Amino acid sequence: MEDNSVDCIVTSPPYNKKGLLGNVKPSNQVWGKFQIDYNTYGDDMPEDEYQAWMVEVLNQCHRIIKPNGSIFFNHKPRRYKNRCYLPTDFTSQSNAELYQLIIWDRRNSPNLRNDILVPCTEHIYWFCKDKPKVFRNAVAPDYKGEVWVINPERQKEHPAPFPPQLVRNCIQLTTEEGDTVLDPFMGSGTTALVSEELNRKWIGFDIDEKYAKITTERLKEGLSSFFV
Repeated sequence: MEDNSVDCIVTSPPYNKKGLLGNVKPSNQVWGKFQIDYNTYGDDMPEDEYQAWMVEVLNQCHRIIKPNGSIFFNHKPRRYKNRCYLPTDFTSQSNAELYQLIIWDRRNSPNLRNDILVPCTEHIYWFCKDKPKVFRNAVAPDYKGEVWVINPERQKEHPAPFPPQLVRNCIQLTTEEGDTVLDPFMGSGTTALVSEELNRKWIGFDIDEKYAKITTERLKEGLSSFFV
């Protein structure tokens, strides 16, 4: 993609949970209960390779956003051998400048262990190149703070779908009608659907043909059925 060609990127990559935790099997009783597996992608890279990949992803995102563009990169703290590992361990190695940290309060989360507090928040890293354009008054009043209380989307054909409201906040906050929004990990297409709703152009990528078909089908069904 061309340099300086995209107004906003909203995305959430795979978290490499199996790679960090040592190839957790879907047959695990608790893990399987919450259907955390993708359709084809293993989410099980060696952690050093995963972190290098994430740095390159962020560098490419930084390259293609416009000087006043924004990147919203959703990730979460992960645990390994009784330690908490933050995404900043690798995001800080990229060229992207952290403009603000947004906390996504999910209100609930799978309780996989009882020796820690229930991890019910994720991070949305708002990265920029120079100073991003911001339209704070375009965002609903409940989301003008840096903590967004949004219930997670129900898991259906994708294990980790974006809540539409989260994507809507990011797009309204930093773009105008006709601007271009990109999601390099499109999944089941929520970024595309919200972009259509808000009259933004969009570009999406996914390596899984099933998820690409789901996105196409959801777009054909129309926005009315999605946002009821």
